[in-house]
Amino acid sequence: MVPGVAGGVSRARLLTVVRSVVLAGLITRALGDPAPVPNAVHDGGILQQDDPTGGLPDKYVFQFAHALYNVSIPENSVGKTYAVQPPNEDRLGIYVTPELDVKYKIVSGDKDKFFKAEERLVGDFAFLAIRLRTSNVVLNREKGDSYRLEVKATATKREGKSRISLEADTTIDVRVLDTNDLSPLFYPTEYSVTISEDTPLHKSILRVIAEDADLGLNGEIYYSILDETEQFAVHPTTGVITLTRPLKFTDRSLHELTVTASDRGIGSGSGRNQASKARVKIKIRQVNL
Repeated sequence: MVPGVAGGVSRARLLTVVRSVVLAGLITRALGDPAPVPNAVHDGGILQQDDPTGGLPDKYVFQFAHALYNVSIPENSVGKTYAVQPPNEDRLGIYVTPELDVKYKIVSGDKDKFFKAEERLVGDFAFLAIRLRTSNVVLNREKGDSYRLEVKATATKREGKSRISLEADTTIDVRVLDTNDLSPLFYPTEYSVTISEDTPLHKSILRVIAEDADLGLNGEIYYSILDETEQFAVHPTTGVITLTRPLKFTDRSLHELTVTASDRGIGSGSGRNQASKARVKIKIRQVNL
């Protein structure tokens, strides 16, 4: 009998109970009692679990973190210029396992073949880069200011004679940034008007008009008279020419002016703003007093 146990238990019976408990534990472990599997969670909600067999992790998801990304690139850029993402935006690409060979390809949205998709593997992340192709085709914002590219990612892994294939898709919105590549254009380029010599001072005589297809400061136009004159003035933003000094037919019956239209941007590659010219002929009609 084992002392201290109520009712008394024989030593043989106690040993039998202990053996049963130990044996049950051994059986449980032999049958594979589930144990926690170490894992790692990456940005974009992609979960990877360690797999000691070398195969794909059970919960690994081959996908982009976002269905849509935004990038931009200046117009008229040379070949191999890369588009850039806005600041503080999530990385563009896919998390990968070491065994995967990832390739990116533009499948639609680029009928003119401006762009090329490239992959850059850094650690466990396959970056997607969008760049211009090396061709004679020029990216012109005035012809197309945005492109929506559909990009497909494919990955393969060989396991003996078998091959595992994975696919993922995302959309890239490419915005073409304006550069000051266009000059203001007058239409028409020659103006002619006849006024009487008693025209009041500061009266509007005519208006010249120029247009610039560039954006922002690159497309804002300022007018000026190239010739030295105190007889006439042009409004810098409207292009309206006014009389600033009295006219006298006997002194001069014809005035010829050169009006320039300049934008406020910096010229593409020239370091100067873009400008164009128009000719203005003002004929004076004599007044009989």
